[in-house]
Amino acid sequence: VVEGGRVVFKADLGSVALDTCQVQGVWLAPDLRGQGLAVPMMAAAIERAMAEHASLVTLYVNDFNAPALATYRAVGMEQVGRFATILF
Repeated sequence: VVEGGRVVFKADLGSVALDTCQVQGVWLAPDLRGQGLAVPMMAAAIERAMAEHASLVTLYVNDFNAPALATYRAVGMEQVGRFATILF
């Protein structure tokens, strides 16, 4: 979402295959956070991804990111597994 030449919200599709797309890079401008904008913007991004790319939308989210978790739950997403990064 661009308003007045300024990006205020974005959500990228990192992968699209087998009727599934992976959302990544979700971002809302810091000065707009906490105003109830994330849910409708994320819902619109998911709706567009499903209309144009795949019937299933997935993403990874850090378990400590409470605002993001609340947003994703509010748009109807549900946790179906856990993923951990291990560095060597």
